[in-house]
Amino acid sequence: MRFKETKMDYLKQIPSEERYQLPPPWYISSPDRDEKEVNLRDYWKVVQKRRWTIVAFFSIVVIVTAIATFTMRPIYRATTTIQINKENPQIVDFKEIFAVNTMDMDYYQTQYKILESRSLAKRVIQSLKLSEHPEFLSLPETPFSKWRSGMIDSISTLFSKGEFKSSGKEPSESEKETLLINTFLKKLKVEPLRNSRLVKVHFDSYYPELSMQVSNAIATTYIQQNLENRFVTTEQARQWLTKQLEDLKARVERADEELQAFGSKHDIISLEEKENVHLQRLKELNEALTKAESERIAKEALYKQAKERDFDSLPSILENKLIMDLKQAYIQIEAQYMKLSETFKPNYPEMVRLKSQMETIQKRIDSEINRIITGIKNDYESSLRRESLLRKAFGQQKARVMEMNEKAIQYNILKREADTNKELYRGLLQRMKEAGVSAGITASNIQIVDQAEFPTKPHKPNKMLNLILAVVVGLFLGVGLAFFFEYLDNTVKAPEDVEQLVRLPSFGMVPKLSIERKRRMERGDSAPVELITYAHPKSMLSEAYRNIRTSILLSFPEKPPKKMAITSPNPAEGKTTTVINTAIALSQTGARVLIIDSDLRKPRVHKIFNGEDNGLGLSNFLSGHTNLEAIIRATEVPNLFYISSGPIPPNPSELIGSNLFRSMIGSLEERFDHIIFDCPPVLGFADSLILSSFMDGVILVVVGGQTPRETLQRAKEVLFQINAKILGVVINQVNIYRSDYGYYYYRYHYYYGKEGKRKELGYTSSSEDKTNST
Repeated sequence: MRFKETKMDYLKQIPSEERYQLPPPWYISSPDRDEKEVNLRDYWKVVQKRRWTIVAFFSIVVIVTAIATFTMRPIYRATTTIQINKENPQIVDFKEIFAVNTMDMDYYQTQYKILESRSLAKRVIQSLKLSEHPEFLSLPETPFSKWRSGMIDSISTLFSKGEFKSSGKEPSESEKETLLINTFLKKLKVEPLRNSRLVKVHFDSYYPELSMQVSNAIATTYIQQNLENRFVTTEQARQWLTKQLEDLKARVERADEELQAFGSKHDIISLEEKENVHLQRLKELNEALTKAESERIAKEALYKQAKERDFDSLPSILENKLIMDLKQAYIQIEAQYMKLSETFKPNYPEMVRLKSQMETIQKRIDSEINRIITGIKNDYESSLRRESLLRKAFGQQKARVMEMNEKAIQYNILKREADTNKELYRGLLQRMKEAGVSAGITASNIQIVDQAEFPTKPHKPNKMLNLILAVVVGLFLGVGLAFFFEYLDNTVKAPEDVEQLVRLPSFGMVPKLSIERKRRMERGDSAPVELITYAHPKSMLSEAYRNIRTSILLSFPEKPPKKMAITSPNPAEGKTTTVINTAIALSQTGARVLIIDSDLRKPRVHKIFNGEDNGLGLSNFLSGHTNLEAIIRATEVPNLFYISSGPIPPNPSELIGSNLFRSMIGSLEERFDHIIFDCPPVLGFADSLILSSFMDGVILVVVGGQTPRETLQRAKEVLFQINAKILGVVINQVNIYRSDYGYYYYRYHYYYGKEGKRKELGYTSSSEDKTNST
């Protein structure tokens, strides 16, 4: 209601002469309708609507799971717990001496893979003679396993196209052994315990005693195999170390000889002291050279400033006390001279004396400045000579250090090689001694913590867990399937679809007839559905058409529309039924209403009011064979008249678009309050478009749950292209018993009670109908 009031207020601000040039006020865009608020009730409606889909899928999942669970053969699991400590071997491969230690996780992951290895499985199978055990022989199949095997065989046959059919030959011993090991590993499971060094070894079997035996045998065989591998590794290490020691001994002797020969050739006894003296001397020369270079740069800057005759900014001149005193005396005498010059001429004796004193002082100042400048030059030249000498000495010392370094590099290389060979020899000798000790040690880093016990109850199937998972999965998948079907359903089902998705106003919904009502109509025991509003005024259908009447009367702010066209996007969507019942509802207000059957291709109005007589009608008048008064007929409904289509013409579009048709409408407007046109479908026929172009409004009829939204959207666009005024959309043949429309049924039942429930779709006796009509 808030949306309608907003539109009415907007329209009242528009002048009346411009108002009717606009599209109908119902579909003026509104911010309230641009965004659809997602509400949990919307999801609940989908669940209620698709509840049978959810129930069916849920039931299938639960039943299939229950059958599979209760027909499955019980499987027993025995578990052995072992502790695997990090192994720190003393005897290792030579390459591992320099390798970076790997993370503990790598070690344990390797051990887990060894527990699942085919070699360990083969040893256990041979020790327990599992090839002769019934567990690994062909077993009788359960009904579920038979069904599963049949499905797998069917699928394999379908996709293989007969290319991989069994040859009928007996498998070889190697193939049998491979299949046996594969079956064994499928039943084995290794489970490390987090944040510990414990590992659980599980084995699943149909026989509880076998599962216990195999679990313990795996742990025992794994420990034995680990000890054997360590012994073999130790023996290989001893052999390898013996060979390496012989090679290293020869390399140590050869390195010592080369080092001694190089020292004798170059008179090198010890490089430590000489190398330190040369480097210290080079460092002292470098420091002195850096200091001399800094002093030279500073004196060079003073010298360049002096050459530019910028004496007043030289620090040595500015800081000279004699020059400062002479300048002060010069300034005083100059001041006296300037004062006397105001009174006397330059040749005045006192003026001449002062001038002479000023010249004498200036000469002394110049002499002192020249002396300072000469000193600056001498200092600069002295620092330049000192820097040159230091640079030469630094170069000579640097050459001597480089020469010594070259000799030291070769000497250190030889010495380092000799020391490395000695260290390797001592390390391998120590390893060789340890190998002799390790060969006799039989302790293992793997211990059995808990041996497997005889399982007293099956591990699989977990009936309760399977049923709970079936319930949860079935429910979630059923709900997901329901929402998927809802997503695929693009039909118009509710007024919200019309208003929010197609952006057209909804004039209401018309319930679908019950099966009993249809049978009564077919037997002739009840009035046709086209006259339901007149014959059964208290039925739910009648109330729906009265709602449509109310929407029509309130669709315009000042006066209701007079000329209306009722059509549909597609054929057989109930437009004729809507035309007649809407006209009856309008006539019940006391207005004179005229129905014009303008569907000149497949008319039906005459069948409702006049049986099969359609010899005289609209086509006769438009073709000039009769007058207007002859085709207007009254009905048994008060204030309701109709014009049948007449014989079907070959050119219906030309007749509808003729000037005679327009003049006929103008004449009829003066005699009737409302004129309702039963038009052909919008899509595919030009008749409706021609009619809609000069109507006060157009009403579209769609079938709930059948008409696609795209079809309604296309009909809307076609009508907008000719500037037709769409008043609203009527959703026809709605199943109100569905959860989507339950609130409509509740409202009617609230007002009409149990008696209304019995007569909700026109189930009223003839006497009751007459009383209600009266």
